[in-house]
Amino acid sequence: MDSKINPENKIPKSFVLGVSHVTASVELRDKLLFSEAELTEFSKIIKAMPGLRETVILSTCNRTEIYGIHDPSFEEIRGQVEKIWAEKKNIAATEIESHGYFYSESEAIRHLFRVIGSLDSMVLGEMQIFGQIKEAYRLASEQGLADFYLNHIFQTGIRVGKRIRTETSINEGAVSISFAAVELAKKVLGELNGKTVGVVGAGEMGELAAKHFQKAGADKFIFFNRTLASAEKLATEFQGEVCLLSELQKRLLHCDIVVSATGATDIVITKNDVQEALRHRYTPLFLIDIAAPRDIDPLVGEISNAFLFSIDDLKNVVDENISARKNASQKAMEIIEQELQGLESWLQTLDIVPTIRQLREKYTGMAEKEIAKWSTGQNEEVKKQMEALAHSLMNKFLHDPTTRLKSLGAKGEGNQASYFVNELFGLLPEERKNE
Repeated sequence: MDSKINPENKIPKSFVLGVSHVTASVELRDKLLFSEAELTEFSKIIKAMPGLRETVILSTCNRTEIYGIHDPSFEEIRGQVEKIWAEKKNIAATEIESHGYFYSESEAIRHLFRVIGSLDSMVLGEMQIFGQIKEAYRLASEQGLADFYLNHIFQTGIRVGKRIRTETSINEGAVSISFAAVELAKKVLGELNGKTVGVVGAGEMGELAAKHFQKAGADKFIFFNRTLASAEKLATEFQGEVCLLSELQKRLLHCDIVVSATGATDIVITKNDVQEALRHRYTPLFLIDIAAPRDIDPLVGEISNAFLFSIDDLKNVVDENISARKNASQKAMEIIEQELQGLESWLQTLDIVPTIRQLREKYTGMAEKEIAKWSTGQNEEVKKQMEALAHSLMNKFLHDPTTRLKSLGAKGEGNQASYFVNELFGLLPEERKNE
C-alpha cells in the first residue's frame, strides 16, 4: 500500500539558513550583510533556483537569514544556497557552513517565531526585530518572492509577535545601565521634557547616557570635561553647552539631572557642591554615578532633595528586569508552541486538498451531465430548479467526507486518506479517462 500512496500530495518544505550574533563574529556578519538593493537582487537569484518556490530574506546587523519554501525532492538545499551566498559575498562557502545554522520544516518555523518574538535577540525582549521582519516580508511580498506558503507562515509569525508583546512582559523594564538611569529619573522627576542634563566626562558611557535621556525627552545638555575638545564634539551632537570641569560647582544648580562618568581617581562632586547647588533651587537634583571608582561622594545621598544612584543600584535594577524578562520568555514559548501547532495542522490539511478538489470535480461533472440529460426540452425555470437541487444534494453528500478528510489531514494522515479515497472513488488519472 505504501508504494501507491500519492507522492504528488506531499507539500513543499520550509527552511531557514542563516548566521547571527549567536554563531558568527561581527566581521563575518558584516561580510554577509545585504543592503536593500543587494537584497532585492539576491532574493531574485535565490528564487530562480530550480525547486525553490518562495523566499524571504532578513538582513540586520545582528543576523542575516534566508527563509524559503522548496519542493520535497529538492536535495542539498543548504549546500546550494550556501554556495550562491558565498559566491555573491566573495567568501568561502565553508565560512557559512561553519558559522551558520540550518533548520527545516517545524524547526524552521519555530526559529522564525522565536526571532520575531525577540527570544533570539542579543537583548531579550528587544522588539526592533519585529519591525525588521515585517519590512523584510513586505518587500518579498511586493516583489512576488513570498507567496501562498510563506504568506501564511509570516502572517502567523507577525501574530505571534503581537501576542508576545501584549500577553507577556518580555519587553518591559530597562536592561541596560543607561536606560535604567532614565527609568529611575522618570520615577523621581516625572516627565523629562525640558529637563537639563549635566554630563560629567566626555567618554562613551556619558555619551550613551545622553542619548537615552535625549530620547526620553530631555532637551538641554551641559557637558563638563577637563579639556574642551572632546566635550565640544558632544555639545555639537546634542546642541548643548560645554564647560570645563572647574566650572561644575557653580553650574550644578542649573542641572536637573547629573550623569558622572569620568576616569578620575578622586571624588569629582562633593557633598558640599550639591548642598550649595540645592540652596539656589527648589526642585530635586537627580545624580547618577556610573564611574569606577566613584565620582560622587556617597554622602550626597543623605542630602534632602538629592537623589543619588550608583552603578550598583542601576545594575540591581537591570538584573531584576532581566530576570523578569526570562520568566516572561516561558510564557512567550507557550504562545509560540500554541501557534506552531495550529500552523502545522493547517499545513497537514494541505495534503488532502488535491483529493478533496478531485472528489468535488468528479461529482460536479457527474451532476452537470445528469442535469444536461434530464433538462433537455425543459424551460429555464425548471432547469434552474434542477441545477439547484443537484448542487444541494451534492454538497450534502460530500459534506461529511470532506469534513472527515480535513480532520485526517490535520492529524497528519492526509496522504494515507488520499490513497483510499482515490481507490474507492476512482480518482486516479487513468481511471478518470474511462469514465
